[in-house]
Amino acid sequence: TQLFAEVFNKMGISVLEIHSRKSQSHRTNVAEQFRRGSNMILFSSDVSARGMDYPDVTAVVQVGMPSDRAQYIHRLGRTARAGKSGGGFLLLADFEAGFVRQLSDLPLSKRQELAPAVTAQMLPQFHRAFGSLGSKTLGCGYQAYLGFYNSNLKRLRWSQNDLVQNANEFAINVLGLPSPPPLEAKTVGKMGLKG
Repeated sequence: TQLFAEVFNKMGISVLEIHSRKSQSHRTNVAEQFRRGSNMILFSSDVSARGMDYPDVTAVVQVGMPSDRAQYIHRLGRTARAGKSGGGFLLLADFEAGFVRQLSDLPLSKRQELAPAVTAQMLPQFHRAFGSLGSKTLGCGYQAYLGFYNSNLKRLRWSQNDLVQNANEFAINVLGLPSPPPLEAKTVGKMGLKG
């Protein structure tokens, strides 16, 4: 959440950010700012998925596969509240596409991919934004990738070696790092990725 909030802010798109690494007072203040504001974007982890009422949310964009169908629905439930209109988007990596089978009874439609020319026009902005982030933020993004997908190995049918290979490609191809960032030995041990 923090990684992509910082990327968008670096691109000149002002966003708010809430996640578990922020203090409760920060989360409360940002949530209240979002509730009272208009034309705002909030980047949030699942700390906002349940029990939060944000009036007039017109769209929820979920990035990455939710932990399960119920989580998808709870996230989407932040929009179209109290008889108002709204909708949602689910952005998945190709390797996460199997999650959509859990939603087969819902009225989903697949959007066309962006035209290559549009993607080519946008990529330099993202590369500059990622390139302007500090190594600590990028390292935390790498670690978050490893942690999230490590808890989803069975769902993805990945081995731990697949996980590390994909995380390393993420570090180089998305984060723009020359090589994967180092992790503390205790972090690697906690993830069960020694060796």
